[in-house]
Amino acid sequence: MTRPSTPYRVNVLGAGVSGLSTALSLLEKDPSRYSVKVISTHLPGEFHVDYTSPWAGAHWRSYADIADKEQQALDAATYKRFVHLADNEPEAGIMYVTGYDYWEIKPKNFVDPWFNTLLKGYRYLNKDELPQGIQFGTTYITVTMNAPKYLQFLQKKFLALGGMLERATLASLKELARYPHDTQGNRPDIIVNCSGLGSRNLLGVHDHQMFPMRGQIVIVKVPDEIWPKAKQFTMERYAEGASMGTGTVTYVIPRDNGEIVLGGTMDRWSYAEAPEEETTKAIVQRVLATRPDLFKDATILRSCVGLRPNRHGGIRVTASVEQLDWNEGWDNPVAVVAHNYGHAGFGYQASYGCAQKTVANIEQSLQGLEQAHKTVRTMSKL
Repeated sequence: MTRPSTPYRVNVLGAGVSGLSTALSLLEKDPSRYSVKVISTHLPGEFHVDYTSPWAGAHWRSYADIADKEQQALDAATYKRFVHLADNEPEAGIMYVTGYDYWEIKPKNFVDPWFNTLLKGYRYLNKDELPQGIQFGTTYITVTMNAPKYLQFLQKKFLALGGMLERATLASLKELARYPHDTQGNRPDIIVNCSGLGSRNLLGVHDHQMFPMRGQIVIVKVPDEIWPKAKQFTMERYAEGASMGTGTVTYVIPRDNGEIVLGGTMDRWSYAEAPEEETTKAIVQRVLATRPDLFKDATILRSCVGLRPNRHGGIRVTASVEQLDWNEGWDNPVAVVAHNYGHAGFGYQASYGCAQKTVANIEQSLQGLEQAHKTVRTMSKL
């Protein structure tokens, strides 16, 4: 398909990790082919319960099913991107760590996760390496992200490539399609919905498969003499019968600024914004029971709450050419409508892969968009 004489105008809704990753990926694909504007209620550097991405602990640990090759590919592409950034872009806030998965009771018929050949150093832990109360464990090399810092990194890269970022609260896909893309008031050719949990109530989407999974975390700091060891350690501890998303899961995720995220909770359908003191105490006690050598002298900095954008049926990453409203004076009544949302608590670990898939979906839709434009021009002459 030939490149248009002017770039395709793209409006992206949402400045979380999905929205910024998608917007940046479009410009990295070809900045002369796409003009991209991100529109969002909340922007990097801000903290609000409805703005999920800054609250994330954000370490890479894939939960793709052993048979789910598509999700595996999305997660693997993201991991490789993070490795590149860890090696070359210190501003990204990504660092290598040793990951540990602990099971209080070894799962029956345990199967190695699909990433056992992707991550370096994957192996079973020896008995003398297991904390008290743990029957079984694995270890591997992975990465963690300083989530607020990574969002600002994405924003900086996006703006440097000519991207536009604007604060606005939009209630519908129609508003996103009508929102001026540039100072001339031109409307977009492509709209991309990355509104996360907002997709439940966004008019034109109303995805009732979306629901909140409230997560409470505790941010701590360890003594300076402990930090060199603690910054190398990330873990997840599973209670009997638990896995990420069910039961009680305890996790530890260090950040490159010296903070350590302790978690967490999985409260389905809860919108409660305030941290609960008893939950904070319980999280800290579970972490202490696992690694007292690292956390017995930790100082609590704050407790935080975020709402994970869970979706029954998994993520939605799609694009199609859609007919807009002919009866409201639209001068361009067709557009590519793309979606990238529903990532639950795993938005970071698949963020780049899903952004790349969204770009590919948009690219595949452009021929249909051009054909629709030709049809509109023909009908306008009748």
